[in-house]
Amino acid sequence: MPRRARDAPQDLPKPMTVEECRLPAAGLPLTPFEEHMLVDDRRSHPMVIEARFDFSGGPPPAALAAAFAETLREEPLLTARIVRRGGGYRWVPTEPPQLVWGASGAGGGAGSSAAVLDPLGGPQMHAAVIEHADGWSLQVVVHHAACDGLGLVGFMERWLLRATGRTGRRERAAADVLATLAGRDRVTTSWGSFVRMLPKLSVGLQGIRQFVSRRLLSLDAAGAESGRDAVATITAATLDAEVLDGLERAAKQAGCMVNDLLATAVITVLGDLAERGPAERDPDGWIRLGVPMSLRTKSDHLLPAANRVSMVFLDRMPADRLDRGQLLQGVRGEMELIRSHHLGHIFPLTLRAFRRLPGGLRRHSARPETQTTAVFSNLGRCFHRSPLLDEQGRVRVGDCRLESWWIVPPIRPGTALAFASHETSCSRTIACRAAGDRFSRADVDGILASVAEMLRDAARAAAGTASDETGGLPHDRLSG
Repeated sequence: MPRRARDAPQDLPKPMTVEECRLPAAGLPLTPFEEHMLVDDRRSHPMVIEARFDFSGGPPPAALAAAFAETLREEPLLTARIVRRGGGYRWVPTEPPQLVWGASGAGGGAGSSAAVLDPLGGPQMHAAVIEHADGWSLQVVVHHAACDGLGLVGFMERWLLRATGRTGRRERAAADVLATLAGRDRVTTSWGSFVRMLPKLSVGLQGIRQFVSRRLLSLDAAGAESGRDAVATITAATLDAEVLDGLERAAKQAGCMVNDLLATAVITVLGDLAERGPAERDPDGWIRLGVPMSLRTKSDHLLPAANRVSMVFLDRMPADRLDRGQLLQGVRGEMELIRSHHLGHIFPLTLRAFRRLPGGLRRHSARPETQTTAVFSNLGRCFHRSPLLDEQGRVRVGDCRLESWWIVPPIRPGTALAFASHETSCSRTIACRAAGDRFSRADVDGILASVAEMLRDAARAAAGTASDETGGLPHDRLSG
């Protein structure tokens, strides 16, 4: 189907009055995943998701600030702070964030906003409008204890719709939103279905043993300066519609998903990076790619910005990259097993178990050793069939057009890189966040360029125009 028809906007709903969603007076308990993000937060490695949206055209809509405030009335967690009560943590209301206005001489681009969020003081979001010569941009930071990547994208769509005088795709009564929020940590809808799921979940026990026992590689750029500033570096690259079509063709030929193609490219580049690393590196060390996996279902359509996400892990040796086709099929088979056996639930269930042990999740998060070499998050298609799309499938806010945007997950100590990908308006963006004490900006640009070029080669190969076969690396939405 042509991309323009596939991404055509839906019919607009009738406007509705925003009904404020207030947390109960006693607050709302944190889920194990939310507590994990809280206790894993460090000043050097904040657990925040960052995003930037670059618009061309006229100035920002006059209603942008008012729409921001109105949309936040539907967001109990973004407008909350965390308190400790009765041996546990709870969300309680606090003052909502204010939209910040600024100006810069340069146009949009990558780079950390360096906004600092205090989850205990609240709120859980920072948003700024930056006006520049090329138009204007929105820089947004949310704490991962409150919200995952898809939750942030949903908030942005509701905000931008309201800024144009429209509301979201569905009416959202406060009582229904709060009821959905209370069930954000569910595994299944009943104990019976959970019991029936247990035999499949038991397949993941082997993965838990491997997770604990394997030694991981810690990646650095050649000649990295250990004393360098740890502030993260963020950069982004874009693949056009021709490459997207080629990737879908390549994935179909290989019998896999586009997500498998993307993960294989990232693992290959990480393997190259490991081989160029210190000569004394552990020869038995593994590359572990953490892959956020969305747990959202159709029943979550009323969920406000929140976490409905898990993490799965792909372990590979650096030498595995030498046979690209075999690497791809291994990734495809493992991801199929994860989906068919509901293994995405193992990570949050493990966090529940850790929370009950002496020392709780804080003791687990305090472990100094590397737990993940890198993170790869794929949000799939964003703003799909949104009322914000014009006839060309481009996001428009009044007279302004969204030219590009990126989003990146956080990284913890020991994790070298975080990649994030999404498709919007017939293009795919890949962004990369790197620890500043491990990689320079030039290093990160080179790493991301290698991933992007590998994907372009796969697209060309599928079209029969590549000079050599790359082991052709379709479309799912695995990330939060």
